[in-house]
Parts: sequence; structure tokens; C-alpha cells
Amino acid sequence: MCGIAGIYRKNGLQQHANCQLELALNSLKSRGPNSSGTFLHKQVGLAHTRLAIIDPHSGQQPWSDQASGVTLIFNGEIYNFKSLRQQLEAKNHVFISQTDTEVVAKAYLEWGIDCIQRLRGMFAFGLLDPKLDRLWLVRDRLGVKPLYYRHDASNAALTFASNVATILRMERASPEWEEAALAHYLMTTRTHLGDKTLLKGISTVQPGEAVQISLAEGWLKKKPYWTLPKVALQDKIDAPCFDDCTEEICEDLFAITQEQVVSDVPLGMFLSGGIDSSILANCLQSQASDQLHCSSIGYQAHNYNEWTAIEKAVQFNRLSWNAITAKPDDFFRDWQHLIRQKGLPLSTPNEIPIWRLADNFRSHHTVAMTGEGADEIFGGYAGPTFCAFDYDRSQGLHGGIDQRALLRAYGTDKFANRREHFLQVNSWIQKSQLAELVSGLFTHGDNPLAEIHSHYDAEFESLKALTTFDAYLHLHAKNNLECLLNRLDNSTMCASIEGRVPFTDHRIAEKLFRLPDHYKMQLPVTSHTNAYYQQTSFELIDRGQLTTKRLLRHAFRDRVHPDILKRPKMSFPVPFIEWFQCELKEAFYASLKESPIINKMLSPQALQRILNSQSSINSLEAWPLMNIALTEKAWGIH
Repeated sequence: MCGIAGIYRKNGLQQHANCQLELALNSLKSRGPNSSGTFLHKQVGLAHTRLAIIDPHSGQQPWSDQASGVTLIFNGEIYNFKSLRQQLEAKNHVFISQTDTEVVAKAYLEWGIDCIQRLRGMFAFGLLDPKLDRLWLVRDRLGVKPLYYRHDASNAALTFASNVATILRMERASPEWEEAALAHYLMTTRTHLGDKTLLKGISTVQPGEAVQISLAEGWLKKKPYWTLPKVALQDKIDAPCFDDCTEEICEDLFAITQEQVVSDVPLGMFLSGGIDSSILANCLQSQASDQLHCSSIGYQAHNYNEWTAIEKAVQFNRLSWNAITAKPDDFFRDWQHLIRQKGLPLSTPNEIPIWRLADNFRSHHTVAMTGEGADEIFGGYAGPTFCAFDYDRSQGLHGGIDQRALLRAYGTDKFANRREHFLQVNSWIQKSQLAELVSGLFTHGDNPLAEIHSHYDAEFESLKALTTFDAYLHLHAKNNLECLLNRLDNSTMCASIEGRVPFTDHRIAEKLFRLPDHYKMQLPVTSHTNAYYQQTSFELIDRGQLTTKRLLRHAFRDRVHPDILKRPKMSFPVPFIEWFQCELKEAFYASLKESPIINKMLSPQALQRILNSQSSINSLEAWPLMNIALTEKAWGIH
């Protein structure tokens, strides 16, 4: 695992290029504390910091092939690199290290950029090919590893890096807010809107995308090379039977975890009290020669921890376990530290304890296996995705629904389209409230909310052949999963820890999105009774009528403690709601008063409403607002 950065200038690198690359190395040090290096071409400069996992004594980067001039800076792990190496050796390629980096470079020399179709793993890389006059920026299929860039088309210039903070440090420019993405962040806490970030001009290479830059002409082209399967309901009728699928998924996950434990440094895992990490622990411990070490974190305050459930998982799987109790006093300081490292606001509050967990974990281990991705791939978010049942019934499907039930849950019994319903359910801040909070962004005549709606309309148009439930799952796998993986990457790499996520193997994802909806979530067979007609999906969920992650639960029903198997989802709890009423209150008010963007964005009435809410702060509103204010202060954004 590493940090990568680079610059491209059509008219040649300037004298300060070396200085820019040194700034990148300093910025990326936590991502790669073991070694670093730079490479200069007449138009391109590359920088790399290494966290040595495979073959720690070889494989320093940038990696160059002397014959072709192809130079690679690589971040990630290729889990099938040994089999790829055997194929390449059969084609007379000679290797001088045991690293996957050299395999990626030789794979490109043999197969060109299409080599990425052969890679299984998590990766982001920059690759210079001087003979083809190209610079490539590539990101893995599901977006485990991040990669950002700023492209100045008018000056034919580009800067890229593993995080936004490094781009800002290299360019030493005063960044500006991207208003539509900013409004979207307030609504959803997602730091991306499509390929836009919250900062104007800084884009993200999207999951499953390769970006090519012409060195001679300066143009940039984006090329998607992978996407989740989009399979209409009628095309899923030939899917394997449920029982066969459960056996297959169990075998797949055991094989994938075995594949991903390759490491020349100590490996352990992050353990929560949920089903996903319990399954992962079982897969890992069942195949381990030694006792698997796990670490967990929680807050004693307000009982925001999962100790009881975690202890059951530890005993059930005979694990070695370390429990960390995070302190409320550390929360605000850690929050500010992560923003300085990331260059963007944080997405969710649990990004902070993940970093604290990783920082403690680092004293004994370098690689952490984690359970991210299972909810998005297997169907674990009950309300945000199964609410599709309500939308369909509001359109007269599945026997319909009582209008009073819809009014109870949504305040309306009509939805113009899937996008309107999806955003109402999947937003921290609702549409009417959001308009009040971003009224100051409308001053230039552009409506950032219209751009958000246009983005989601385009997404739903591409998913129109799918069931509503399947479409919602796709959006969560595309948007929510990338957000969670960015959270994990930032928190772990700030502590020089590599996080691996077996549930995000693209072969598993492809398989699951070809299966029928009811393999993921299912109501009891009595779902068309009068009682169901009178209840929304949320009421059915509250009454325990819905089985989430059905296929995964069934596949591992004998390998997970029964109490964990039936335990409701807890989503890594953090007592930030309570803290905004006491520990964080003073800092919150001060941040809002001092923030130019908050004072510009919010109407005077909205700002006064928030500042006068002394008795009770709306924490779902406060979290993104304070993140914006802290990021603005840390980076001088205007």
C-alpha cells in the first residue's frame, strides 16, 4: 500500500517541479513510511511513498522498464499476481523482484492498458508510456483505492495524487468550493457528485475507470472499463436455485479471504459485533495456522459499543482480541487531523474512531482485514433499499398500499419518480430544509439542486430496466460503497495501515447483481395480507418482518454465533448526536460564526435558527455544516 502523485505539463516541467514532488512525498508520508522516490521525464514528474507489504526489501518505486521507458507508480494489492507472473514468465518476461508492482508493469508491456481486465485486487496507479505518448490514471473496479486529479485544459497541465490534500499542497493554490457538490454533501455527506469533488476543478477517477492523457496534445479522455451487471427481472429467471447459491457463496468467500491474506508483514482484522466481520473472522480463522488477532473500538459514553456481541464472536471463533475504548476528548482533535490529511470534509462520524483503531492497531500489525462492502453487495441496508417496496406500492404494484401509511412515513402519498423517493429516504437533510441551507449558493443564477437532480435522473435512466429495489441497490453499491471505502482508506492510511476488503471482490459483486432480489432481502410469504397493505416498509422492518442479507446469512448460518446472526444492524455507533448537545456545542457555534462559506450559504434566518437552538442541536444538520467550516479553515477555501 502506498501513496502516489504526479504532474504533467505539455510545455515541459518547470524548475520548481522537484519542489512539487518533494511536497507530495511529505504529504503522502503516512501512506508510505518505508521508502520513497521520484522520477522526472521532460513533461511528467512522478512521486511514490511505499508501505511495504509484499517483498519489503525490493520493489521500490517509481518502477521503470529501461527498454521501453514505461514507468509505474502503483498503490494497492494484486491478489492474483503470482498466477499472472507465471503467465508472463511463459512469455519470456524476466523478473527481478517478488512484488505485484513489477507484475503490473510487465502485464502492461505484454497486453497494454487492457491488462487491467486481468487484475484482481484493489489498485490505483499512474503509468507513463513515452513511446505511445500517454499518461494513464487507473482505479480499481469498486473504488477501494482513491485517485484524484486536477486537469487544466487551457494550459494542458495535470496534477494527480492519492488524496486531495496532496494536490492542494503541490499546487499551493487557493481552492474554491464546487457548489453543486457542496449542496450534495450537505444532503448526503457524500464527498463526490459523479466525478466532481467538493473543490472546484478537482475530480476523482471513478471506480472502474481509466483516464488517459496525451502528452503531445494535452487532452484527457475517460474510459470506463467495468461496471456492475444491470440485469432485468425477466433475465434473472434462470438463476441458480437459492440453496446452490448459498453453497457457492460460502466457497467463494473462503477462497477470496485465502487469496487476500498474502502478506510479508503481520496481518489481523478489525472486528465489530455484526454479521459481516463475524463471517470474515470465521473464514480467516478457519484457514489460519496461528490464532487470528482482532481489534475493536467503542465508546463507553452512552454505551456506544458492541462489546457483548464482539465477545461472542471472539469466543465462537477462538480469536485473540484487543478492545479499545475511545475517549470523547480525542474526537474533535482527531476530526481536525483527518481533515488536514484528507483535504476534504469527513463523510461519516465513524471515520474518526476507525482512525483511532488503526493507529492503535499499527503497534502490532500492518494489514487489517475489514468487512466493508457486504451491506452494499448482499443487501444489508433495510430502510434505504427496501423502501423501494413502498415506491412500487405507491405506483399500484405488489397489491398497493394504504395512502395513510405513506403519509405517515413520508408526508406525501405521491412520488414523481424513483429519484424523488430515493433522495427523500437516503438524505441526512431533506429537500425543503436543504433549500434553506443553501439559498446563498443561488446568487449566480445556477441552481445546485437542479444539478443534483439531473445527476440522479441520469443514474436512474441507466437503471430503468431494473426493478426499483435492484436500482436502489445499484446506487448504494456505486455511491455509498465508494464513500465507505474512501472513509476506510483515509482513516487507515493516515495510520500507515493497509485495509483489505474481501466482500468487495468484483467477482462476488458480479455474481450477486445477477441474482433475484429475494435472494438478498425477503418478506415472509404472507406479505400480501391486509396488514401489509396498511404498513410501510419501515414499519415492517421495525416489526422484524424483513430478512436482510438473506443469502449471506443462510450460507454462514452454522459458522456465526446465533445471537449475532439474528442481531439487528448497528452501523458502527458513535455518540456524536449527544456530543453536539454538550462537548461539541461550543466548537460548533464558533465554527459557524467564523466561517465565510457558512455565512454566505445559509440565509440569515437559517443561521440564526441554528445559532439560537441552544436547547437542542440538530446533529444530522450540524455534522456536515461543521465539517465544511473546519475544512474551509484548514485549507483556506473560498
